[in-house]
Amino acid sequence: MFSYFIFTFRKNLKMKNLKYLFLVLSLNIFFGCEFFSETSSDESQEITTEDSDITLQEGLEDGEWDKDYAQKPQKEKKQITEADLIFESIFEKRSLFLKKGEKLKEAFYGLSGDSIRIEFLSDSPVLSFSIIEERSGRPVKIFKKQNKIDFIYDVYFDNTFSINADFIRESYVNIKISRKSASVDNYYNQFEITRDSIVVKNKTQRSLQGTTMGYEKAFNEPKKFIVSNSLSLSGESKVYAPIDVPANTKEFIYTLRISGKDQALSEDGQLFDNVSSSSKEIKVFGIPLWESSGSKSSLSREILNNLFPPQKDEDFSLNVFFFDKESEIKKFLNYTGDPDPKAFLYDINNSAISTQSRVGLIKKPRTGYSYIGLQTNSTWKNTYAWLDVVALSEKTFHYEIRYGMKKIN
Repeated sequence: MFSYFIFTFRKNLKMKNLKYLFLVLSLNIFFGCEFFSETSSDESQEITTEDSDITLQEGLEDGEWDKDYAQKPQKEKKQITEADLIFESIFEKRSLFLKKGEKLKEAFYGLSGDSIRIEFLSDSPVLSFSIIEERSGRPVKIFKKQNKIDFIYDVYFDNTFSINADFIRESYVNIKISRKSASVDNYYNQFEITRDSIVVKNKTQRSLQGTTMGYEKAFNEPKKFIVSNSLSLSGESKVYAPIDVPANTKEFIYTLRISGKDQALSEDGQLFDNVSSSSKEIKVFGIPLWESSGSKSSLSREILNNLFPPQKDEDFSLNVFFFDKESEIKKFLNYTGDPDPKAFLYDINNSAISTQSRVGLIKKPRTGYSYIGLQTNSTWKNTYAWLDVVALSEKTFHYEIRYGMKKIN
């Protein structure tokens, strides 16, 4: 009985083992196939990638990459036809703020057959709004005291135009300029606006006023002085000379060469040429012709700084005084004591005691005349001086800003 029990137990145990074995084998087969499938897939992917890299590399080496890979389909640019030609904005400003008295000016061009549209809106009427043909200066259209404009005109010849608006009061403005090309050729022809300043002989309605420096000689040739004489008993000698400057003179530049030799030099009488060449060399924009305050530079000061002082004679000097009034020069001539501001009034800023040869800049005198007084204490030798003066004046001229066209394609 016991033996039968053992036999039955072993038989059942073998059957269970077989079941377990069958289960294990089934699981191994299932997961093994899945693993194999994933492994095969990864290896296949690696092979494919490697083959792709090889193909790409070969294409680069053979010069085929640009043709086979780089060329991507692009949208073809739309060709403009006559039907596509419409008004297109060439200038537009919105909520532009302009002050009272300020001008609005803008230039543009149109080609033959084109149409131009001007749209303007302001929160207050303008004094005038004009459209000008730049080549001739003729107005295409002028609007008076309007705040809303919508105007279209045709262009008969290739030309540059400008809009000009004068404002009575502070205003906010919207403005738009549009152009409709007359043909496809006009559409593709591109120009740029050029700007030139043209000097005109007479003042015109659209001309501007400018100023430039003028200069002229006060003496036809340098004025020569024999300041001291060796026979002078007092050991003192004085001379003077009036300097007549033109009515429009603002300042004058002078050179005074002092020497013990009665001999003219080649540099005497060259001040006018030196001022002229110096003013042409100085190109300083933004510097006024004459300074409005002591802290600012001026063109005349720049010219003075470019000039060389006359040749110096170390053994000879003079007391140099500048006077605005004839009465003061008489006091100077009659005065026998040491120089004293209380004895006679002179321009203390531009005068000098015991100075050698010099160059200077003098403001225009009130009367149109400036007087120079020279004094020396030499008793043994004559002292000679050469005075040269160039008057600087302000000249006005009129010019116009004109616009043109230059093709850029």
